[in-house]
Order: sequence, then structure tokens, then C-alpha cells
Amino acid sequence: MTRRILAAFLGVTLAVLIGVVIPLGLMTARQERQSFADQTVSAASAVASAAEEQLADHERGAPAASTLRYHPALIGNDLFAVYDRNGRVFIPGPADLRVTPGQVSAALSGRTVQQWQDDPQDGLLVLRPAYSGTRVVGATAVQRAAEPLNKQVARLWLGLVLTGLAAILLATTLSLALARWVGRPLRRLDATADRFGAGELTVRASTDLGPPETRHLAGTFNDMAGRLEALVGSHRTLVADISHQLRTPLSALRLRLELLHDDVDSAAAGELDGALGEIARLSRLVDGLLAVARAEHTQPAPVTIDLARLLAERVAIWSPLAQERHIELLSSHSPATVSATPGHLEQVLDNLLANALDVTPGGGQITVTTRPLHDRVRLEVIDSGPGMTPARRAQAFRRFWTEPADSPSRDSTSGSGLGLAIVHRLITVDGGTIELADAPGKGLAVRIELHAAAG
Repeated sequence: MTRRILAAFLGVTLAVLIGVVIPLGLMTARQERQSFADQTVSAASAVASAAEEQLADHERGAPAASTLRYHPALIGNDLFAVYDRNGRVFIPGPADLRVTPGQVSAALSGRTVQQWQDDPQDGLLVLRPAYSGTRVVGATAVQRAAEPLNKQVARLWLGLVLTGLAAILLATTLSLALARWVGRPLRRLDATADRFGAGELTVRASTDLGPPETRHLAGTFNDMAGRLEALVGSHRTLVADISHQLRTPLSALRLRLELLHDDVDSAAAGELDGALGEIARLSRLVDGLLAVARAEHTQPAPVTIDLARLLAERVAIWSPLAQERHIELLSSHSPATVSATPGHLEQVLDNLLANALDVTPGGGQITVTTRPLHDRVRLEVIDSGPGMTPARRAQAFRRFWTEPADSPSRDSTSGSGLGLAIVHRLITVDGGTIELADAPGKGLAVRIELHAAAG
């Protein structure tokens, strides 16, 4: 926005300068030049009138020249010469007064001759006929140096250039001030919208900065943010309440079915086993919904966490289950500390390790590694399971998404589809990133990058 406003102001200013100031300068310079020429012609006419008496009396030489030298029409270093009616020099001029016979003849014929000299400093040469009554008795030549004219025109252009520069400076200052006045509240509103979109539902935009339209926009955003916060809050509360209320009857139902299982025949026991499996799956779904609700209610309060120590603890906890399933659980970590919310990484690692153990066949391997990357730390969980296609990886972080029925990793114990959604939410809340990729050889690699702790 700043660049556009600056370009608009400068464009208008330059258009005015080009369309008005430059033509004004050219016109004024032409007027000054014409005025200079008119004054020189008037001086030549005055000298011709004064020389008419000497020409009529045939007074040649220095006395006549001395008389004309102090004529009031001549100024400064004006050069002059007088010619009789035959074109001969009557009063000679200085050596640098260059007059051609053709110019003298033209003046004796009654015409006024004006000739700008090749050297700008030499100025203008004017020849005027001298009359005695109506008869031409001679001619006078006056050459006036253009240095005063050039200085005056130079001062004119210097003034116009300074005026143009001042106008450009003023336009730049005004455009930057306007851009700051309009752009600053918009940038703050944009930053507030980013924070709101990242999950900080309590942030609000300032309504006391910028033009009225911007303040009105900020107020509208705040109204929208308030309604969305209330809507999302009620949704989260509803999910949490429903999930919590479902846990008790599900536990009671599971207990009753387990008690009934021992008192029925084998045919009914098979059906009860299926029902117990579905109840277990429903319980996991309820637990996942509760975890999602808690994750969405979480406000980031990061602390420094020793990732290597935390990783060693979680691997030690999951190792017995891995051994029971004949899966090799390995860890390779470098000393690293990260900035994260307490409890988030434990839940992330538990979800990822549980998923990896579910899809890795007996005799397979799961590797958990950490590696520092400048100001971030990478955490990877790599399994040797069937992996995922790019299309399925693109949907894996969606809630309630599970592997299709024909997927090699799909079985009767497949989860609720909330594990990776919870992991994604917890990592993004702490300012990290997570992606799924093919593991070397076969399997899936989950790559997480977190901010390294300062200091």
C-alpha cells in the first residue's frame, strides 16, 4: 500500500511539473529572450538616432565615437559601430564586433537585422538604419553580451528546479504520512486476524487508529470475532460435555457385557466379543473427542523442555508393548531443548508411537530420532509399516479420517481418526510444523519441527 500511495502522489506531482512547470519555464525563458532582443533593438535605434547628426556633418573618428560611447541607451560592455550610407566604416567598432558587408547592406536598405552569435556569451547583434528625415544616411551596429540574460534564465530554471524538488519532497512526505496513517491500522488488523486464525480467539483489533473506514472495519472484525469466539466456545463445550457424559454409560455398558460374557454359550459369546470391540472403539472415539476439545481450548504457554530426556522416557514406557509384539523400538537423539507447552509433546509422542505400533508388523522396526536444525529441532518417528499414499497423507490430519477398508494398514482395531488431528493441533499451537513422508525403503516418516529454546 505504501508503494502504491507513494507512486500515485509522485505520479500526480511529476505530471503537474511536466505539464505546468516546464512549459511555464520555457515560456518565461522565451519572454526573457524576447525582452532582451527588444531592448537591444531599442538601444541600436537610439544610437542610430544619435549618430545621424555626425553622419550628416561627416564627423568621423574618435570624437564622434567618444560622444556615442556614453549614450544612455548603451549599457555595460555593449559594442557598437557606425557605417555611412556607402557602407564604409564611419566609427569603427572593436575587433570582436563581427559585422558582415551583407548585414550592413541590409541595414542600409532600411531593414533591421538581428543575429544571435554562435558563442552564447557574445549575445545578440542588431543593425539599424540611421535616418535623416526619410533618407537613410547610414547604419549602426550594436552587439549586447548575453551573460545577464543567461544568468537570469539560469536563476529562473534553478528556482523552478528547486520548486519541483520541494514539490516532490512534499508529495513524498505527505504520501508516506498518509500511507502510515492508513496502513498501520490495516497491518495491525492483519496481524490480529492472523493471531485469531491461529487460535487466539480472544484477540481484538484496535478501533482508535486510522481513517473512519478503517476504524469501522476494525469494529466489524471485532464483532465477527466475538460471535465466532462464542460459537466456537459453545461448540467446544458441547463436544467436551457430550464426550464426558458418554464415558460413564459406556463404561457401565462394557462392564455389564463383560459380566454377561461368562454366562452365555459360545455362539452368543462371539457376538458379545464383537459388541465389546465396538464399545472399546466407541470409548476411544470419546477419549479422542475429549482430547481434541482440550487441545482446542489450550492457550500456548511454552516452557523449555529437554527433548532428549522426554524422548528417552516415552520410549522406555512403550518398549514393553513393542517387545510383546516383536517390534524393535529404537531411539537416536542428540541433546536438544525446545520451546513447547507442558504436556503437549508427551501426548504427541504417545499418539505417534501408538499409531506406529498398530501398523508395524511383527519383526518390524520403529525409530525415533531428534536433530538440531539452526533455530529449530526436528523430531522424526519412522516405522516400517505399509506406509501411505500421497493422497492419503494429504487427508491424514483431518478429524475422523481413517484408513480405507482396502488399506494394508487397516484392521479391526483401527482407531477413531483423531490421533493425528490431535497431534497436528498440539504441534501448530506451539508454533511447530508437522508433515508425513515416505520412509527410506518402506513405511511412514512423521517429521516434526519445533522452535529451539533460547539460550
